[in-house]
Amino acid sequence: MPAHETSALDSAASRCPRDLSPVAGVEFDPYDVNLSEPLVWTKYSELRATGPVAHSPERGGFYLLGRFADVRAALRDPESFSSASGHRIPTDGSQKSIPIDFDPPVHTDYRRIMTRAVSPDRVRQMRPFVHDLITELVGEFRNTGGGDFVRAVALPLPLQVLTELVGFSLGTVSRFRELTEAMWSRIADVDYSEGRGQIYELMQAELEDHRCGRKDDFVTWLLDATADGRELTDDGRIRILATFAVAGHETTMNASSTLVWLLASRPGLQDRLRADPSQAPRYVEEMLRYRTPAQNFARRTTCPVDVDGAQIPEGEAVLLSYAAANRDPGKFPNPDHFDPDRDSRGHLAFGWGIHQCMGAAL
Repeated sequence: MPAHETSALDSAASRCPRDLSPVAGVEFDPYDVNLSEPLVWTKYSELRATGPVAHSPERGGFYLLGRFADVRAALRDPESFSSASGHRIPTDGSQKSIPIDFDPPVHTDYRRIMTRAVSPDRVRQMRPFVHDLITELVGEFRNTGGGDFVRAVALPLPLQVLTELVGFSLGTVSRFRELTEAMWSRIADVDYSEGRGQIYELMQAELEDHRCGRKDDFVTWLLDATADGRELTDDGRIRILATFAVAGHETTMNASSTLVWLLASRPGLQDRLRADPSQAPRYVEEMLRYRTPAQNFARRTTCPVDVDGAQIPEGEAVLLSYAAANRDPGKFPNPDHFDPDRDSRGHLAFGWGIHQCMGAAL
């Protein structure tokens, strides 16, 4: 809900206390190695069924929102649901990813800088490059008789796009996957500092290379960029480039490989798409809803927040489940069915509000 509505509710509650629903407890650990297909969707369904708000004792304890309307309302209320403590559980603020782990006005300045790389004009300019790249990758995959789609298409596609979009060298992107896999392999222990540190070192080397060569690309432009009238530090530049490096390939790889898996396991839908390729956008949007690539993001409350009669206290970590929200039957009937004929617009796969994915258009 908007911040002014929250304040009004809080002040009214102090004058006339209202009955609040108890918050149900759930056992939910976003890093549980067993939380994969198909158990994860059962867990999300259980989360929605517990009520508007649930609480998990895992990872130091945190609240969860999994219903579509509640998740979207939280995303639209950054004043009450702050990002400054970090977007992962636990929200200790120790890792600051730009721009997602900042609130306005700092977030606004960083996002303005980063959107230069994915502006509408830039995305339009990228169309021929992306079209030719996909044609080449898929053509090679077909000509060799198939194989590992992730390694042959889904992974090299976003990595090569990053060389054109941001200006990373081929040598840099060749190490992205290796380093991100090393980082995510430690995430169950909430310890990915070694992998992140190696990514930062790689970004530092990229900056130094551009300082010498001054290539005409986003990395070179970033060397002279300012935020709030002040020149960026190298630490800020490195964190910006690290966001492009990790977020720029991980989610796209997940999305494209998921869509191909869905088509491979559903020959009837595959035949329909072959017969009418103009349906492709509907398949993509439904895939994003059905198998949300980036499933959960954290916030921290800056005040007591009333969510449909259940209250989250001030200063608490809250996990917003995009994936659970995208399978809310109150928003999407028969949500566990992949149906490209449904109207999937408005899904939360790209988030909502000020932190909505900058690369959505691309």
